[in-house]
Amino acid sequence: MTERAPTRTNRPASRRPALAGLALAIAAALIAPRTARADVTADCEFLEISAKGGDKPAIDADLKPLEKKLKKPPLSTWTHFKLLSRSQKVLAKKKAEAIPLKIGSATATLVETVDKSKVRLTVTIDDQKGKQVVSNTTLVEAGDYVIMVHELPNNEGHLLSVTCK
Repeated sequence: MTERAPTRTNRPASRRPALAGLALAIAAALIAPRTARADVTADCEFLEISAKGGDKPAIDADLKPLEKKLKKPPLSTWTHFKLLSRSQKVLAKKKAEAIPLKIGSATATLVETVDKSKVRLTVTIDDQKGKQVVSNTTLVEAGDYVIMVHELPNNEGHLLSVTCK
């Protein structure tokens, strides 16, 4: 009788479990979700502002970066601008974040990052009674300010400004 050379089908049995384990590990690595990527976030600052009409213009010193925007229509309807509150928030993508306000409440949600220097946000503002008065999705360029407005009776306004990095 002649001896045959080993073929694939008659490999030693001790190798089969090792190969099966290797195949299973490769399959698990391909199927597993990618956790190595960084989460998308934006560091944003929110400024709550009261606006009123009056004879002499008056803008809080803390609002200096917004001064040019506050002097242009439709915001130029008001002449007195007072900072009510300021808050910093790190927004995570698609997660609503409460923004503390002196008057009413607000939420902000990071929708997406655009061109690495802009973020798309959805901001809602509720009045003191809980009624939604502003709902706005807008593009915020890094370092720029976007101002949401809720007009009030007696030529007054409640503003919320946002800037992000």
